[in-house]
Amino acid sequence: MLKSRLLVAVGVLLLAAGPVFAQDAAQTPAVDPVRVAAHEAFLAGPALRGRGSATPDEAVAAAYVAARFQEYGLTPAPGMDGYLQTAGVVQLPPSAPGRRPRFEVTDPDGATRITTNAIGWLQGSDPSAGVIMITAHLDHLGVQPDGTVMYGANDDASGTTAVLELARTLAAGEQPKRSILFVCYGSEELGLLGSEYFGAHSPVPLTDVIANLEIEMIGAQDPNMPAGVMMMTGFDRSNFGSALRERGALIAPDLYPEQHFFERSDNYQLALEGVVAHTISGWATIPTYHTAEDNLGNLDIPFMTRAIQSLVEPLRWLASSDFKPEWSEGGRPQRTPRQ
Repeated sequence: MLKSRLLVAVGVLLLAAGPVFAQDAAQTPAVDPVRVAAHEAFLAGPALRGRGSATPDEAVAAAYVAARFQEYGLTPAPGMDGYLQTAGVVQLPPSAPGRRPRFEVTDPDGATRITTNAIGWLQGSDPSAGVIMITAHLDHLGVQPDGTVMYGANDDASGTTAVLELARTLAAGEQPKRSILFVCYGSEELGLLGSEYFGAHSPVPLTDVIANLEIEMIGAQDPNMPAGVMMMTGFDRSNFGSALRERGALIAPDLYPEQHFFERSDNYQLALEGVVAHTISGWATIPTYHTAEDNLGNLDIPFMTRAIQSLVEPLRWLASSDFKPEWSEGGRPQRTPRQ
């Protein structure tokens, strides 16, 4: 126990010592397993009690992400005076007896519950070239009525960690042609509420967003996937995944299309708006999903590190090229009256 606490403490100290890791400007900074472990140790550690949706613990997680964005040299997104976007959360009656409560987002003024998105902006050299979004959700299930803490180390502290490391490595390189918007949403677990609010209050026009890569549960790998490879939901719906894979991203099609994971993560809110948006995951059907066993002890940090690293250069290419991902015929989801 003492050894593990010391490792966490050393990791947090190294994380805070950003200049120690400074590299030659011509080199691409590597994704750092110490930083990966340190981010996870805080986000999925006891202090944040599982980052329950629309709780003060979620707000602390968002503030942590915002502070790292600022540390890495990101700026507030256009029209924002900071790195945090807040929304109110309202509970609605169940749609039928015995059903779970429903929730919706509203403007934050006067709301009793607040959810928070953390947003950082990397300015591109060509304002007309479009915007790339790299996203995850930072909330989880928090403290249960019986006192059990659902830490959510994989779901989705792992995705939040990936966004942070991608922000650090991409910001440390040459200025990209396209701007990159990094977003960690709140209240995904209440029904994709943070991304819904973002979609309606985006700091940049969604028509400027050429692609969105959502990162969800990359803390371990599905044994049915090729070694080291993540799955992308809705892979065949567009040419986005194949373009990234051709340039080294360790991704492949989703093995479980019948589970409709494409529609069950934050990418879907933007996909409904026409943005080519997909989610990548290490193991979407992991046995620890929404259990107390989704904790730091069940993370595969080496897998996470390699997976994140494989995304750096493909995303750097996308941010500096003229390639624009497009939907395949019939691939774009259509909004229904209920959506």
